[in-house]
Amino acid sequence: MSNCGFFTKFCYIFGKRGGKVDEEKTVGSMEKTEKAAAKKDRRKKTGQPDYGCKPSFLWYSLFGTGIVMPLARLVFGMKIRTDKRVKKMEGPLVIVGNHPSAIDPIIMAATVRGRPINFVAGTFLFRNKIFAHIITKGGCIPKAQFRNDMRTVRAMFHVLSRGGVLGIFPEATRMVDGHSISFDSGLCSLIKKNGAAVAILRTHGAYMTWPRWSENSWRRGRITAEYVHIISKEEVAGMSVEELHRAMLEKMDYNEYEYFKDRKVRFRSKNPADGAENVACICPRCQTLGAMQLEGKGLRCSNCGNQVKMDEYGFFTPSGKEDECFHDLHQWNAWEQTVYDQSIKDPDFVLKEKVTLHQPLDEFSYAEVGSGTLTIRDGSITFEGTACRPEEGIVYKKGKPIRAHRGRDITKSAEKVTKTFQVKNMKGLMYDFGQYLELFEPGGRINRFYPENRHRIHELCGVIRAMHNQK
Repeated sequence: MSNCGFFTKFCYIFGKRGGKVDEEKTVGSMEKTEKAAAKKDRRKKTGQPDYGCKPSFLWYSLFGTGIVMPLARLVFGMKIRTDKRVKKMEGPLVIVGNHPSAIDPIIMAATVRGRPINFVAGTFLFRNKIFAHIITKGGCIPKAQFRNDMRTVRAMFHVLSRGGVLGIFPEATRMVDGHSISFDSGLCSLIKKNGAAVAILRTHGAYMTWPRWSENSWRRGRITAEYVHIISKEEVAGMSVEELHRAMLEKMDYNEYEYFKDRKVRFRSKNPADGAENVACICPRCQTLGAMQLEGKGLRCSNCGNQVKMDEYGFFTPSGKEDECFHDLHQWNAWEQTVYDQSIKDPDFVLKEKVTLHQPLDEFSYAEVGSGTLTIRDGSITFEGTACRPEEGIVYKKGKPIRAHRGRDITKSAEKVTKTFQVKNMKGLMYDFGQYLELFEPGGRINRFYPENRHRIHELCGVIRAMHNQK
């Protein structure tokens, strides 16, 4: 499922050129300064954050580049050199990269150290007030994933119009199985409209170091990065949006397991397989859904006893002669998707799961509002249960109800509700392994569902993808 295309019907009108050049430059400069000052005053009055501003020296350079980056190099084993070609390129410039881990912005910043980047980041990173202030001052731009967000578009245009550098991970969500994710042509439209150059970054080892599914966080190994392709402004101008999109998809196609197949690098961890059951959840031997469970330093099927190990390089091997497995998580995940694709062809197919429903209370917190059953069948997802207003719900922090809401009974104000989501209309899936799945109503309202069996998140998403891709 691809990202939401949101770069449409938005352009700049440039003034006439010619005549008295020096005078026009002076007038244009004054007008630009006045507009910027007026915009700043409006933001002060409304309290609106200055998204897309020039990254502050304090938060980006001193704190980010001077403190966070050296620590990340030490902790994660980053071996990254500054690329002088890209660092010295004239703006506007868009740097794009795959999204294998949570530390990708640090890796990208290290490749052009000394040149500030405005990063586009998921809105969930802005839910903590203090952290949101820091990253906003550092130049970060929030983007609502898989939804239209004109606030993001305006901020991105602002960065490129002043000749800045935009850092973006167009896949919009981190890799699940070490393989790149497709994305639509929306970003290419924005690049064309701004006459920007493009630099494509590829990172090696970041997925293995901090895989999305990992329960025990990161594993120390080695991270490197390289620019695999640069498209100049002139080349961009001579390409159509479709040509630029194809070129970016081709150069960003990447499989971390293939890269490390013949380049053995150890990724040290007490238990490298911890969390792998979130992706490798179907047993390859008996094909039982959700049967693979963590056991020791590997996985074991709860149905037939099939047992596999994950080595320190991130690859699987059978524990015994009769045991079966795939060599890596990408192969395993690809096979599982074929199982889901086949399952939904049964006219009687239905998938049900008891869930708890949470909805946003404000920009920074969610509240539990109800519970019920999530049913997936015939290309639609239906929630049937009860729900109250978020203001009457139970607010959680760090997985626990806040003190004021402990013991609050939401059933007294909850009413019966039915919500239906059409799979074909979905632009992407937002979920967190072992935690929740988010679905959006037509108006953009977020519904965060926590399954009773958290281990089923990958199965639910696999079935939804199968229905979305069904012809």
